[in-house]
Amino acid sequence: MKIALDQIDPDAVRVVKQLRRFGHAAYLVGGCVRDLLLGLRPKDFDVVTDATPNEIKRIFHNSRIIGRRFRLAHIFYGPKTIETATFRANPRELEDDDGDGAEAESGDLLIRRDNVFGTPEDDARRRDFTINGLFYDIETGQVIDHVSGMADLEARLVRTIGDPDIRFREDPIRILRAVKFAARCDLAIEPETYRRLLEHRGEIAKCAQARVSEEFYRLLRGGAAKRSMELLVETELLELLTPEIARGLKGEPADAEAALRRARLWGYLAALDRSTARRATPPSNALLLAALLLPPLRDDLDPDSSGMGDIGQLVAQAIAPALERLRPSRRDAELARQILLALRYVLPSKNPTRRRYRLDGREFADDARQLAEIVADAESVDATLVGQPIVGEGAPAAAEPSADEELAAPELDSLLEGRRGRRERPYRGGDRGAPRPGASGSPNGSGSGPDRYSDRRPAPGASVGRLPPLPTDLGSLAAAVRSLTTPELRPAFLGLGSFGGPWNRSE
Repeated sequence: MKIALDQIDPDAVRVVKQLRRFGHAAYLVGGCVRDLLLGLRPKDFDVVTDATPNEIKRIFHNSRIIGRRFRLAHIFYGPKTIETATFRANPRELEDDDGDGAEAESGDLLIRRDNVFGTPEDDARRRDFTINGLFYDIETGQVIDHVSGMADLEARLVRTIGDPDIRFREDPIRILRAVKFAARCDLAIEPETYRRLLEHRGEIAKCAQARVSEEFYRLLRGGAAKRSMELLVETELLELLTPEIARGLKGEPADAEAALRRARLWGYLAALDRSTARRATPPSNALLLAALLLPPLRDDLDPDSSGMGDIGQLVAQAIAPALERLRPSRRDAELARQILLALRYVLPSKNPTRRRYRLDGREFADDARQLAEIVADAESVDATLVGQPIVGEGAPAAAEPSADEELAAPELDSLLEGRRGRRERPYRGGDRGAPRPGASGSPNGSGSGPDRYSDRRPAPGASVGRLPPLPTDLGSLAAAVRSLTTPELRPAFLGLGSFGGPWNRSE
């Protein structure tokens, strides 16, 4: 197994040589060495050195120190980042040497700080898997292997460095990383590592939600989304991350509709992998969420479907449970909602007179087009996945297009307007005062007008943008209140409270 020198990033070589010019040891490390030895193209290059983060910053003015749990330096070359870390030792092992048995007695081995500097061998042994503990010396062209990683690469195995029972308890995110490397590099997980992975999968709940979410996105972003999802189902990790999707992929389908949804998800994930391989930039978090949440909504979002009522509210209610579990940022959750709704205007239609809305300039426009490409790719490979229009009773006839219908579709407007500049927080369905996908301060859940999600237009001459005058006498006010509390008199946009999701939990 040899490394092709022409595959090494010249800026990574520049960082190594500059550090050595200042008297520091420096090597390529981790995933880039693993991928080069496997004949794969690394997505990025990492460097390890004996220089501390502050020393790295003094040498490279185009750098920035990041991290708290693990401090390192990012060195910038245009849009590219070379991650440069200092040799470290395992802090838990050092605490054990000092005789501090508090963690051992409590059974909590979770590492919360990882900034204890060490030697190159210490650094290799504190890493997660043997295939990631390899250093490459650019000057000599040699691979430095302190952890038998070369043997595992040749055997195509993912194996923890040291006892997997301890390594997974130190950092449960390593469980998801094992799945990622097995899927992306087409490797098997070593039997003892696999057994301990299953034993400690519940420990993932101890990790910060942001780390779990990011590792989940990486599973889908690296060009092996389908294989990653298969392994998540096999190990029952998907049940911990998003049980709503897991239930649709486990066991025998309950009916033909459930079987179609399952087939669509696998088809879309395979098409996502093909799309990732073709494009220079990886898919965004919002696009990944939209692809996962699309299968049960595919028919409703068909451009020729009609008669389903308020499509914006339908989509928001359908995706809310999964978003509550995954807890993406509010921005990613909102963009995923807009990408899904935009499919109605991007997918081809058999109706030449359907309304067409302008998407150019919208933040989600490119992702919506890529999702449409993924859907078209999957459905061209397997015709049974093609969306079927659902036409309800009394569906309105297709309207003739007009000039004003070239404007943006109202249901595509963001629900987060006015929140710009505020710090991103994960989406939580129960946050007070926070807009949810498909819900806000207005009665219909859009925040700006009674027909936010509807394709209907006001009648000619109708007054738009003004509320009716308030009643001036007590009797009229009481009648208005009764109209809101009596089901048969309630305005249609308030609904009857019978839909699913977080608003109608009987348990």
